[in-house]
Amino acid sequence: MQDFTSESLPQAIKELFELNNYQVKGPVQIHGAEIDLVAQPLADPFGSPIYIEATIEHVNNDKYGKDVGKLAMISELEPSSKKLIVSSKGFSLPVQERAKKTRIETLTYDELFQKFERFSPYITDLTVSGQRAEELKSLNEIYEEPSLEDKIGNEQATEYLYNWRDSGDIKKGWLIIIGEYGTGKTALTKILQYRWLNEHKRNPSLPIPIRIELRNFTRQFDARGLLHHFLDNNNLSHLPVDFVYSLIRNGRIILLLDGYDEMAQYLHARERRTCLEALAELSSDGARGIITSRPNYFTEAEELEVFDILYRSLNVHRESFFVSEESLISRQEQEILDKEKHVDELLEKFIDRYERTLRDLTQSQTEGLVKRVLVNDQTGQEIVLGLLQRIFKTSKQGDAVSLSGKPVIISYLLEVVENLKQVPKEKQPIGKISEWQVFELIIDQLMIRDLARSSELTPKQRREFLQLLALSLSKKDNAQIHEADFKDLIGRQFKRDLVRLPSDSRIDQLERFFADLRSSTTLTRNSNYENEGWRFSHNILREFLLTEYLINGLLRESIIREIVPISDAMKSFINTLSLKIKKELMISLSQAWKSNRRGCGQLLSLLWDGFLPLFENQDSLAQACLEEITGKPIDFNSIEISKIKFSSELDSANISKGNFVSSTLIDVNFSSANLSEANFTDSMLENITFNSSNLKGTCFCGSIIIDAEFFDTNIENAKFSQIDPELISILVDDRGSTKGKKRLEGLDALGYLNFYGAHTDELPRNLILKHHPLFPVVNKIVNKLVSQPLHQKIGLEQRGAAKANIPFAQKFLKFLEASGYIKTRKDRKQPLVEVTELGRNEFSGFDKTGNFSDSILNFLEEN
Repeated sequence: MQDFTSESLPQAIKELFELNNYQVKGPVQIHGAEIDLVAQPLADPFGSPIYIEATIEHVNNDKYGKDVGKLAMISELEPSSKKLIVSSKGFSLPVQERAKKTRIETLTYDELFQKFERFSPYITDLTVSGQRAEELKSLNEIYEEPSLEDKIGNEQATEYLYNWRDSGDIKKGWLIIIGEYGTGKTALTKILQYRWLNEHKRNPSLPIPIRIELRNFTRQFDARGLLHHFLDNNNLSHLPVDFVYSLIRNGRIILLLDGYDEMAQYLHARERRTCLEALAELSSDGARGIITSRPNYFTEAEELEVFDILYRSLNVHRESFFVSEESLISRQEQEILDKEKHVDELLEKFIDRYERTLRDLTQSQTEGLVKRVLVNDQTGQEIVLGLLQRIFKTSKQGDAVSLSGKPVIISYLLEVVENLKQVPKEKQPIGKISEWQVFELIIDQLMIRDLARSSELTPKQRREFLQLLALSLSKKDNAQIHEADFKDLIGRQFKRDLVRLPSDSRIDQLERFFADLRSSTTLTRNSNYENEGWRFSHNILREFLLTEYLINGLLRESIIREIVPISDAMKSFINTLSLKIKKELMISLSQAWKSNRRGCGQLLSLLWDGFLPLFENQDSLAQACLEEITGKPIDFNSIEISKIKFSSELDSANISKGNFVSSTLIDVNFSSANLSEANFTDSMLENITFNSSNLKGTCFCGSIIIDAEFFDTNIENAKFSQIDPELISILVDDRGSTKGKKRLEGLDALGYLNFYGAHTDELPRNLILKHHPLFPVVNKIVNKLVSQPLHQKIGLEQRGAAKANIPFAQKFLKFLEASGYIKTRKDRKQPLVEVTELGRNEFSGFDKTGNFSDSILNFLEEN
């Protein structure tokens, strides 16, 4: 039970009723008696009011007698009204028995809270009856407990998460669980949801888990939208969102947010920030939750922005000035210092300390799972375990990594075990099996399984349709496919078969195709209270079929024009193809690049990592690969690419005079590249890394630049004109910060680029020179002189920001004195600096706008 005072308990009760659509007044006088609270339902103006007495005492017969007298009078005046005594400490048994006979309800605050929760439809649907309850029950029966293994330690995942939940440590309020594809992140959140809901039924004091699949959000959302989505899809729309917020703040709800990566891949950086702001809003209100994601879906730029957002959501402000011995710090400056402090704390909280890594199953766990599921099938056990022991992929370091413990592969091999028994020995794969081969095998067997169920379609026809469906479900806003769109896709794919039939027969045939295809073993039906549709039973099947579809189109010289996200898993599949197939794909892409290029960019994003080993004998793998595909100089005119490392410190590429006009580049790394005189005119650049690269004379005119990194970058004579200040943000070196970088936006970013040698549209000198390394020294000294016209000279010269360069601070003071803006009084032990009348005039612009006068700007330029 919560700790209440005589003032906080009535207020808490009042807020609880108001959050649930009641109007509450109190205390009120009724015939000389004071009643603590009266609650009237807003949804029913003619409904009975509730008269409430609140007490922080344990209610025994004596205490009850005092309250019952007031409430008994209410019963006489309003027989239909409801009477309630709420105690934070509880009631004796005799009091509870007497209260029932007088129709006065007695509840502790916690019991009152639980009456409003009304989550029973959701709990029943997932734990008692219905399709979802059966699925979760089946999963729970065969679930093999995975481990979290990282620098923090090695623990069983569910045991660790139980301890995390029960610890109640707000500092560990959010936990990020990362894992490669198929490690069981989704299964883990489902198991937690099922087990924690069952525990909540037995012990309502435990928090309620609410699980939200972020893959359903292909557009940005806010916190209210996130909660509305959950309520609407779980038959809980009767609950007010504000009340759900109160449950979150009170620790009554734990959020399980699954698949951040599946949402993030569809969103641009600014959209992702809006979503992260929604999560930050929940976090700042005291929420606790788990987010799952594949690795590498937070870029460094996003991390920086996330914590900036999280800080803002905390809304930390100082109401007074902070005074130190050395200087007077303004409220605005102190807020900046506070901001840095909170950002650093959140960085440690969200990225360093509370990120855990979910690992594949161990060999013994894999064997245990297979034997448990196939307990009466010795032949099936031998086939599945025999295949698992031979499945490997090659890591970036060239090592062979076993995939035998990957839950998604295990589950699908178990699903097709009967088909695998029918494969003749001469047709079974020999030796090591690659990642590509095992998924090809799984899809083949699933198609054969569907053929045994229905001979309406051949395996080839079904597979080609499913590839088209994979393309459709990989587009933004298509988390699942609904019946009308499903039939439309069938109509397009089987157009030749359908047009030959009479009109009536055509409709019947389409319905038969629909009934057959929607029952494919690769698909699952998603049914909820808002709508229903179909999607792939696991995201990795969609990714594999999409990869097949894209490369088949390239080899047939029929490139897919639709733009879809390319995931790390899809690139991993390509890496495990044979060198022969990679060479064929390289030749096909090079030929396509010379003609109509639409779609070539995403193919390069997909194939890039797989192509690089083809050039292992070249000085620069990346440069040789680029020249082979695009010719020389590099030509990326009107190309859209994402997630490619074109250059690095270890493999720097010469892309001088490269043509990137009107291109779209997202998450591309040009570190250490020679991009001198390259042309990025009218391009869209998002999360681009130009660290240590040569951009001398490079043109970015008219471009959109979002979170591009410029660390140790040569931008001499680079052109950044005709850029909308609303559409530029850059990350630059900030060695004085614990993060080592800072984010500049708009005119501030353009000013930085101008100061370091780039050409921009005309800018105020203040915006340019504020990036002078010694600007903070000048700024701090002038700020002190404006805020207080009399200062110790030693403080101005040697303390605060001046400590960074004392000789420069002394030189600046000599300049101010020589100009007549200040004078030194030596009539005291410590010389004092005083602002003159001329100085007050000179500093007046700074006092009003923060801008320096021309004379001070000239001094900065000359030094």
